[in-house]
Order: sequence, then structure tokens, then C-alpha cells
Amino acid sequence: MNMENTEFRIKNETSEEYKISSLIEPIIENQGYLIVQVKINLHEKILQIMLEKINAELNIDDCKKISRSIMPIIDLNNVLPEEYRVEISSPGVDRLLVRPKDFLENIGNEIKIELLENIENKKKYKGMIEGFAENILNLKAVKIDNDVESYKEIKIPITIINKAKLILNDNLFK
Repeated sequence: MNMENTEFRIKNETSEEYKISSLIEPIIENQGYLIVQVKINLHEKILQIMLEKINAELNIDDCKKISRSIMPIIDLNNVLPEEYRVEISSPGVDRLLVRPKDFLENIGNEIKIELLENIENKKKYKGMIEGFAENILNLKAVKIDNDVESYKEIKIPITIINKAKLILNDNLFK
């Protein structure tokens, strides 16, 4: 499978969240949007759907339009156990990176990353995106030993990334 297209997405979701994203993703994509993340907060009774608009910025009218188009599907399929509130939003500046294009667009930016498998006996890294090719992330990882900071390049297959998030810094506002 070619994961360089928009079909592949890192899905750090519960089974309920995955069920919802699977139901609504075709509707959302047909309207020119991509799902970044679906999260359910059962305690606060909120279904949060983070989207991005293909080739444009997401605005409030987009959020209203998507909400109106997916609510009947969510209600009809009875995927949430009780009353809930739906929040549709953009992923924000310090967004999650979930598709190959996200990594390519953020070369030179810093990220925090959690892996499904250990690489060099670790599952969590922080560092700068050096590159992304053939579904492999090249990360210039920060290593701290005895208060001395050094860097090490690590190659990470996208298939073992559980979560990758941009670190908010001045670079993101340039």
C-alpha cells in the first residue's frame, strides 16, 4: 500500500473513536476535508473531531457544514451511549502529525513522538524532523546525559508511530 497519499492516517483511537471515524471519514473527505483526530471524552460528554481542509484554512462555516452532514450518521448508528456535544475544530498550531504529508510539510520543526515499539530501548522521543521519505521519518532526536544535550539521528517507520505532535515554538509562527 502506498502510504504517501491521503488515505494513510496514524490512528491513535479507541475502538469507539475508530468506529466513528470510519463512519464519517468518507462523508468528510467527499466534502474536501481530512480527519486529523477523533476523540471521545465520556466524562464531559464531548465528541471532538479535528479536521483540516484540503488546500485551504478551516473556518467556522466549514465546521457548521461538517457538523450538519455527520450528525445524522452518528445518531443513526447509535455510536455514543448517551447525550453528547460535538466539537468540530482545526488541529491548531501545535497539531498532531498523522499523514505522510504532515511530516513533509514540517521538516525543520520540532516534535514529540510516541512509538508502538521500542527503538534503541525507547518509545518516546523529542527532536527535529530532518526528513521523510519512503514512509520513514528521519528524526534528529535530543539526548540528555548528565545535563549535557546531544543529538542522534533516528529512522522511524511511520507504521510504528503511535502519536506525533508539533512542539509549540517560534518556528511555527514564521
